[in-house]
Amino acid sequence: MLRLNVLKITQRNVDLYITVMKASDLLRYATIDWWREDNLEGYQRPLTERRVAKAVRYLLDEEGLFPTSVLINVRGEVEFNPASSVNGFGELGVLIIPYKSFPLRIIDGQHRFAAVRLAVREDPRLGNYALPVSVLTFKSRFDEMRLFYVVNSRQKSVPTSLAQRHLHRTISEKGEEKVTPFENRKKVLAAEAIPIVDILRNHPRSPWYRRVQLPSERKTKEHIITQTSFADSIGYALKEISRDERSSIWEHPQPFALALMNYWIALKDLYAEAFATPSEYTIQKTSGCYVFHLVFPHVYKLCRQVNDFSKDEMKKLLIAMLERFGEQERVNATNSEFWNRTTGYPLAIGTGMKMIKELANRFVDSLPPVPAPARE
Repeated sequence: MLRLNVLKITQRNVDLYITVMKASDLLRYATIDWWREDNLEGYQRPLTERRVAKAVRYLLDEEGLFPTSVLINVRGEVEFNPASSVNGFGELGVLIIPYKSFPLRIIDGQHRFAAVRLAVREDPRLGNYALPVSVLTFKSRFDEMRLFYVVNSRQKSVPTSLAQRHLHRTISEKGEEKVTPFENRKKVLAAEAIPIVDILRNHPRSPWYRRVQLPSERKTKEHIITQTSFADSIGYALKEISRDERSSIWEHPQPFALALMNYWIALKDLYAEAFATPSEYTIQKTSGCYVFHLVFPHVYKLCRQVNDFSKDEMKKLLIAMLERFGEQERVNATNSEFWNRTTGYPLAIGTGMKMIKELANRFVDSLPPVPAPARE
C-alpha cells in the first residue's frame, strides 16, 4: 500500500487530497492513459518529445523547480484517516491507497512525469525529488477525461508578447550566457529588442509612437503592429550585429534605438502617404517591418563609416538604394504605392518570410558596399 500525509479539502462535493510524493514513488505507481488505436477510450495526448527534453534539461541544469501539482486519480478504493481540522475548511490526515487500487492515473502533468523519469536515469539522486501532487478519487475514466479536457483545452498559455518580457527580465538577471543554452536564439534576440521597442514606441518623434500594442493593452485604432512582431523583427536586425556590439546595445540601448528611429523617420519622409494611412499599406505591417529591419544593419554600418546616424544621412542612403533597386526591377520603389496592400509590388505585400527575405536581400544588394577597413 501507499501511505500519504495529506490535506483533504472538498470542492463542489468532490474530495481532493493535496500531498507530496517522492519522484521514485510516483514513477513506480503511476501510469498514463494514452489514446491509441488499441485504446480508444484513453484520453492523454502523445508526449511532445522536445517539450520533455527541455524539461529534463531544466531539471538537471537550470532551476529545476516544478512547483505546480501533478494531478492524479485513483479509480479504486482509498482510505482516509483524519487527524486534525485546518481552519475549518480542510482536514490533515493519512490517505491509504491499497495495492489493488494501483495504478495511479496521471491526469495533468504527463510531461513533468516523463521528464522526471528521464532525469532520474541521468541522476538517480533525483529519485528523492519532492513533487507536489493532488489526488482525486473519480471512479470512472470518463470523469478523468472530462477534467483533462477542461484543464488542457481551456487554459491559455502565456501570450508571446508577455513571454518576451519575461525572457528579457531573465537575461537581465542571469545574463545571456545562462539563457542561450536553453532558449531558441530567435526568442533571445526578440527579448533583447524589448528596450528598443519601448524607446521607439514612447518617443514622440518616432513613427511608432503609441503604435505598438503592448501585452497589457487592448487593441485600438492607433495600434498597427503587436509588440511580438515588432520585437521579433528588430531581433533580425540584432542578429546581423557582432556579439560585442550587441552587448554594448544591451547596456546602453538608447543610441542604437535613436539611430533606428532616425531610419524610420527617413522612411516616413520617403513614404509620407503610406505612413499617413498605415492600414492601407504594408510598410508598417509585418512585411515592411521585417524587410527594413533586415536592411537596417547594412545601412547602420555605412553610417558608422562616416560617423553620421542622422535622418538625412540615412535618407540619402535609402534613396540611392531604392532608386538603384527601381532601375533593376523597373518599378518606382520610392512611391508609397510600392507598399499598397492590394496593388503593391508582389514582394512588398507578401507575408511569408521567404518573400520578405528576398526583397530585403535585393534592397541590400542595391546599397553601396561597405568600405573595407584601411590597412595600416
